[in-house]
Amino acid sequence: MISQKNGAYDAWHRMQAEKEDALGGAGDHLWHQMVRRRLGSISQLRVAEVGCGRGDFAIFLAREGAEVVALDASREALELGKERARERGVDVQFILGNAEETGLASSAFDLVISCECLEHVDSPRRMATELHRICKPGGRCIITTPSYLNAELLSWAVALLRRKQYSHQPRDNFFLFFRVKRMLQKAGFSVIDTDSRYFRFLLLPRVDPDRLRVLEFESSMLNRLFRPFGLHFLFDLEKPRIGQPPM
Repeated sequence: MISQKNGAYDAWHRMQAEKEDALGGAGDHLWHQMVRRRLGSISQLRVAEVGCGRGDFAIFLAREGAEVVALDASREALELGKERARERGVDVQFILGNAEETGLASSAFDLVISCECLEHVDSPRRMATELHRICKPGGRCIITTPSYLNAELLSWAVALLRRKQYSHQPRDNFFLFFRVKRMLQKAGFSVIDTDSRYFRFLLLPRVDPDRLRVLEFESSMLNRLFRPFGLHFLFDLEKPRIGQPPM
């Protein structure tokens, strides 16, 4: 069943597409950069992108030689994705569906990718279990999602005090790194590696937040030390083979 919230997501995607058109095209999102850095060769792999939005990353994956199934709960987003794929001459199978119950076949994908979707669904635990279900044993899953063990805690606190929504998205779940990691492990995944970007520890009135942040530390040791405090997280996961216990 497609959620009643999807009308709100349709409107949100239309708004985002209009912004992209005004700026001359879709931006290169930080979370997609993080995924690309560790993808490796995906030629001939069967890949599912869950929460594909307006399709730009699914198109990139197809251009890299993957057979791509891209799923989203917003019809508007999928129509935009199909149009962009046609314009670029790329073959992507776009499917309407929920991240918590995709309807895709079990153990069907070598690689499952989901960027900035887990925090916006009604049941993140169900979504994590669903991603595990559609991934092949021995297959890989890469997920990005925010963690709020940083200055964004202040934004959440202000929103609660004012009884307002934290962001312009129809739904946001409050995540901390360790909670998400446990959730993914309980779903059956082994956590191979993690990564994070965008470190921001202070918000001040009338000060551009980007002036008070570090995108990435030059020192790999500092990056690892501060990893739990990054805003945007990446989890590089594996679905264990039958008989192999998750880590």
